[in-house]
Amino acid sequence: MTTTDTHDVDTHDDHHEHPSDRSYVGIAIILAILTAIEVLMFIIEDSLGKTVVKLGLLGLMVVKFWIVGSYFMHLKFDNKVLTWLFVAGLVLAVAVYFIMMSAFEFSFWNDGFEDPGLPDIN
Repeated sequence: MTTTDTHDVDTHDDHHEHPSDRSYVGIAIILAILTAIEVLMFIIEDSLGKTVVKLGLLGLMVVKFWIVGSYFMHLKFDNKVLTWLFVAGLVLAVAVYFIMMSAFEFSFWNDGFEDPGLPDIN
């Protein structure tokens, strides 16, 4: 056995079990259902309210991000430091989204209220 062969054996000792192909298909079906819910929420936006739809879409985005990161990017099986880095990125992205929407869109938090001081662009 050469030194290269010994090195290869040592690095593969901590192999983790990954999901089967059937699990990946199930996860893809779950993601498709969540996407269908997102589209449906957008279609019935008038009956739900714009703020509910915006927050619902944001929540579904977080759930889909977690599923894709956990299984397709194998974060569920990797070092927890990598998981925390992705979670920190997600939290930062959501925070920036809320700040930007709050700063530039008056109607984001009050379901369609328009500031009377602004001209109507529609």
